[in-house]
Amino acid sequence: MNNTSHNHKDNQIRELEKRVQHLEEINRFTLDALELASTLMDFQPNINKLESPEPILEETCARIFRLIEFQGVALYLVNEKDSDFYAARVEPDDISDIINQEVSNIIEQGFFNWSMQEVRPLILATSIPEHSIVLHVMTTNSRVRGMFVGLIKGDVSTIADVSWALLSIILSGSANALESYELYSIFRESNVRLKKSVLDRTQQLEVQASYDQLTHLPNRDMILKKLERKIRAGKDSDNNYQVAFILIDLDMFKEVNESLGHEVGDKLLVEIGFRLQELMDGHDNLARLGGDEFAIIITHPDAENMAKDTARQVIQTMKKPFNLSGQSFVLDLSIGISIYPRDGKNLAQILSKADVAMYASKRRRTGYTLYDAQLDSTGINRLCLMGELKQSLDKNELTLYFQPKISLSDEKFSGAEALVRWIHPQRGFIPPGEFIPLAEQGGLIKELTLAVLDMAVSQIKQWQEQGINIPLSINLSVRDLQESHFPDYVARALKKYDVSPEMLEMEITESAFMTAPGQGLRTLNTLNQMGIKLGIDDFGTGYSSISYLKELPVQVLKIDRSFVMNMDKDESDAKIVNSIIHLGHNLDLKTVAEGVENLQTFEILKKLGCDMAQGYFIMKPSPANEFLSYLLNNGI
Repeated sequence: MNNTSHNHKDNQIRELEKRVQHLEEINRFTLDALELASTLMDFQPNINKLESPEPILEETCARIFRLIEFQGVALYLVNEKDSDFYAARVEPDDISDIINQEVSNIIEQGFFNWSMQEVRPLILATSIPEHSIVLHVMTTNSRVRGMFVGLIKGDVSTIADVSWALLSIILSGSANALESYELYSIFRESNVRLKKSVLDRTQQLEVQASYDQLTHLPNRDMILKKLERKIRAGKDSDNNYQVAFILIDLDMFKEVNESLGHEVGDKLLVEIGFRLQELMDGHDNLARLGGDEFAIIITHPDAENMAKDTARQVIQTMKKPFNLSGQSFVLDLSIGISIYPRDGKNLAQILSKADVAMYASKRRRTGYTLYDAQLDSTGINRLCLMGELKQSLDKNELTLYFQPKISLSDEKFSGAEALVRWIHPQRGFIPPGEFIPLAEQGGLIKELTLAVLDMAVSQIKQWQEQGINIPLSINLSVRDLQESHFPDYVARALKKYDVSPEMLEMEITESAFMTAPGQGLRTLNTLNQMGIKLGIDDFGTGYSSISYLKELPVQVLKIDRSFVMNMDKDESDAKIVNSIIHLGHNLDLKTVAEGVENLQTFEILKKLGCDMAQGYFIMKPSPANEFLSYLLNNGI
């Protein structure tokens, strides 16, 4: 009895110990589960630092293994492109083939789709004895993110419900973490693109702020900052330090723009920039200042001579005709050079002196000019003179002088050239070489040409009323050729004075036509159709080309005085004149030699077969009354 009672008590104690142990295990498991649950989202705050979803998948698998003793687990995620599942992570690696095979079977049987409709684990039998497959969808409020697949051995019924609940929580947290990672990735990529866009735009703005968008050369701001730095550097340097600033201005660029269009003008600027870059070998001390101005900086102990050499090279580079949009033309340049520290101690002074020198080049037509202190007073005088020229035009104070042309075959009078003269009320006689460039620079050339046209046609009419027919020729500028309405002005003048077009001849230089070939040719054709005789002036000094001579509707070729004046002493000049005469005759053009100053030259021209002569040997340009007296005295 006592033994039985004792055994019974022992059994009760053992049963109680088992229950206590079981309760302790449950308690320990519960505590572990609660601890696990409390850390499910530990990685969430660090998602924005993740470069891939791998840490999320790795952490998910680790927590599942802590929760349930799976033989292996796999996380299948949805491919965004085709919505298919792919194995994103399998643990351990050696069970990958087994799980993939089981998953293939499950997909074929449709359990994958079934599982996606559930929010709890789906336990399925496998082809492996004593093993089961656990499926559990990984979903968020927005969509299915993936599928959990677990291979487990033994009786799954022994797994506590709380474990399955925690598995659902882990997978839900993982799905949300993956979704958060995806959103952060989108934000990060967008942010990267935005940063790149901002960086690109910043760099673009920096380039725009420093480089000319048309020619891609450094712009005014960049080159002037560089010049200022070089000037500052010079203040701490020895006496041999020199900086040359070369200012390049394109003559008649405005007219090219107006006659051929801004598109051709832009192409011209690009081509000029390219030629300058080639000349400077890509050096960044070259810039486009804007409009039709370019600049070059040279830093060297002998910067002055280097600048002069560079200016000559620039001029030579631009002599090659530009062929753009079916048009071939040339441009002249006006270049001004100033030297630091001789011409100025700061940026403003160096720029100002280069500008003064550049305008002197325009006025003198010398190509380039090195700044000289005397130019300052000349510049002021030029501005005053420009204003006075405008006043004289308004008051009709300009007059015409006339120089006869003589036929060399019979030495008879054949016409005259009308030359504009300005007798200033206070300054006296002002040479045409001084005020005509001034009119071109000051925008007065059109007004000047129309004044000459009106005076010439009026004079023809006055002489006709006296019974004398004297054909007159006048000179046209580039601006006149580019004026589409210029033939209308001529027609009005002829009608105003009732003068026949055959009594009027118009002369253009080679360079004038080559500067404005498109509209220029149209203007000349219209004048020719009106019956006005046309001639090429100063032939041989510009851009002589037989091809353009064949195109031009001209009847007269005037040989430049530079070849004629010394042909009696210089055999080379005589040969050039002879060649031009033959060229003209072969093209059915009359030839006129200007600058005939002695009898020897007159006789040589007769022997060479030149058609007409003009020059001081015959008569210097004279007022109308003196000119008429000469003609009457010489039996007109």
